[in-house]
Amino acid sequence: MKNSVARTQPEKHFAHAPQSENLPLAIGADFHDDPINRSSLRKSHNLLLERKTDHAPHTKYCYNGQPFEMSRTAAEAAAAEDEAAVWKGWFSEDFTKEDLDDFVVRMLGYFTEDVSESCAEKERVRKVCISFFVKDDSLSITEIGQRNSGLGESKILSRRQVPKDMRNPNDLLLLSDFRIGDSVNIYGQTFYIVDMDKRSRRYFREVLEKDVPDAQSIPQDSFSRAAAASAERSTKRVVTSDDMDRKRAIEQQLTGIYTKHSTEDIAITKEFLKNKINEHLTYLALWDDRGNLSGDLHYCVIRVFLENNTIEIAERRPENSGRWGGPILIHRQRIPHPSADLTQSRYQQHTYGKLMKNDYLCPEDIQVGETYMIYGKPFYVYDSDSFTRNYVREKYQVIIRDAIDIAPFETPKKQTSVFYPPPPNGFGSERETRSNWLSLVGKPARVDDEMAQRESGRVMKFSAKLAKPIVAGDESREFVVSFHCETRELEIFEKPKRNSGMLGGRFLAKGAHRKDMLNGTTVPFTPDDFQVGRVIEIYRRPFLLTGLDAGTQRILDGTDKVVTEDRIKCLVVLLKQQLNLKFSRANEAFLALAPQGTLGYAQVKEFLRACSCSITDEEALLVVQNLSPGTNGVINYDDFLQIVDVSSDSMDEASLTTRSIRSVNMTKNDQLKLAATASEEKQRRKQLRDVLQFKLIQRKGSVQEQFRLLSDHSANSRLNRNTFRISLNTVLHFNMNKNDEDTLVSLLFDGVEDENGDITYKQFQEFVDSVDN
Repeated sequence: MKNSVARTQPEKHFAHAPQSENLPLAIGADFHDDPINRSSLRKSHNLLLERKTDHAPHTKYCYNGQPFEMSRTAAEAAAAEDEAAVWKGWFSEDFTKEDLDDFVVRMLGYFTEDVSESCAEKERVRKVCISFFVKDDSLSITEIGQRNSGLGESKILSRRQVPKDMRNPNDLLLLSDFRIGDSVNIYGQTFYIVDMDKRSRRYFREVLEKDVPDAQSIPQDSFSRAAAASAERSTKRVVTSDDMDRKRAIEQQLTGIYTKHSTEDIAITKEFLKNKINEHLTYLALWDDRGNLSGDLHYCVIRVFLENNTIEIAERRPENSGRWGGPILIHRQRIPHPSADLTQSRYQQHTYGKLMKNDYLCPEDIQVGETYMIYGKPFYVYDSDSFTRNYVREKYQVIIRDAIDIAPFETPKKQTSVFYPPPPNGFGSERETRSNWLSLVGKPARVDDEMAQRESGRVMKFSAKLAKPIVAGDESREFVVSFHCETRELEIFEKPKRNSGMLGGRFLAKGAHRKDMLNGTTVPFTPDDFQVGRVIEIYRRPFLLTGLDAGTQRILDGTDKVVTEDRIKCLVVLLKQQLNLKFSRANEAFLALAPQGTLGYAQVKEFLRACSCSITDEEALLVVQNLSPGTNGVINYDDFLQIVDVSSDSMDEASLTTRSIRSVNMTKNDQLKLAATASEEKQRRKQLRDVLQFKLIQRKGSVQEQFRLLSDHSANSRLNRNTFRISLNTVLHFNMNKNDEDTLVSLLFDGVEDENGDITYKQFQEFVDSVDN
């Protein structure tokens, strides 16, 4: 143990290290401690060393000229002193004779770094401070931090002696190798020397007796140029909205408050509040795209919205132009000015995209007769409306030029040949002739499904005679005119009469015959054309309608369709099926059918019509009568639960068919319709009362102030019917029909009004307070 403490520590130099290992030590690396470099092969240990010496000194190789016995703590303190001398500007040029023994020459330099991952820059210039220690010819390199560059102030090379060539470790870099304007290679990296501090210049001038060249400039990269341009801006400039947005976001996070808005936002807000929503200026423009293969001359409308100076361009397409898609060419946005530099423009992320904040087109920039390139398309402005001309002249003192004639731009249109259909030749109907003329293979006529379903089986039959007899015996001839409502076809039969000389039978075959109009056109016959006593002219033969049969009378009265038991069964089953399919809960179904609280024949009829089922009032009454036999025409919620509740015992395939309904009551009871109508009116009256009371209690102010408003500040402090009816729309903003207005007036005045039809404030207050009861 004694020998291990008193032994001499081995010395190591550059000459002992292999050439391939003569490299700076990385963090935690100790690859120079090998048997080749040792002068002794004894085992090293640090058991009996002082606590401050936290390493085995003889196992470390020293590059920086520090004594071997220095501990790690002392070495870090010395390095901190060197760090304090990092280049931060010009230093004082005073020094003493004691400083000459350990003088440090500080030089300013830079090196370039290639950037291959960025499209905005190709190389980066990094500034460094090179400190050369005259005492032992060692040097250190510290990078100078650049603001907002992401590169902080850091040590690039710690203090060490650096060889000029790795193959000759003893040939070190000296102070004479560092000259302003020259470059020096340090471990494969080229450093360019551009300047040194005043103290170092005095040292060269007085001690070394050498002249020092003037300082040189450091080349700027893209980041340096942008930072210089930002620094040159005046501090008194107008704060942009981008800066204010950033400032407001930071303030809100730190303090929870917001500062004032930027000047740009204030100006935009003033324009927004001063102008009406969607108020715009209109310019007419041309976009000539005929140079392309499939291009054309487009007539466009440029709309400049005054609230935020956004522009929308729409195309005015002529009919049958053959173009598809929407007419909007450019959606509403701010258009950049033709001379604007888009790289320097500012944008804000808006709800509908990016919104430009400068260098955009304004109303005063647009003039008639000018061409504007907007997103690569030339738009030639040739006219504007009168509102635009007056607005621009009054606000911007800009006079818009007169409209320009665009006739030279237009291409004359070719006159298309007009073809007319040939007249009927007597073969087939006129529709069939027209169909064969339009195409070689005629298509059958389309069937109107709605009319076929509504008019199915309806045939109107009238007795008629000739209105203008031509020959003797025509006045005694009798005819039957049949009109088929489903197909709008007409046919005429003549009644046979003995010894008349006229054969009875078909007089006019069934077909879609047409009637002649006064202007020479023809139109098809309609059911309204056939009335008793009217004369109808068919192929220039006038017929006087003298009578009709009972079936035709039922058709005209709307009672031609006979309601059968099977029809009622189908409607009842259909109602239950639709309720089970559309709703999963009974309360939801009841609210959907009767939102006002009354479920009668009218609500059942509307629900089935919504399910694409045609139903009459008579059928709806019979459905309600068979769904709930014990009711008076109004189905309450308990009866509705029995209708929609299907127990599992009777649930089979036949439960949702007409066989599940054993009997149907076909007795018509008109009292059910009256009871349902009265219930609806009562429910509507209650609802209107609640709405009126809610409107009165939700308004601000006291009841007395509301009474004054509703009575229009009457001099006798009374409220009459007419004034209250007017106040319903002007004060309470009720938008309803006249029947509901009459109901509201009666709710407030009936039973409490005086002989003049007025009520007092006390009666009005009692009506308002009754909402609590």
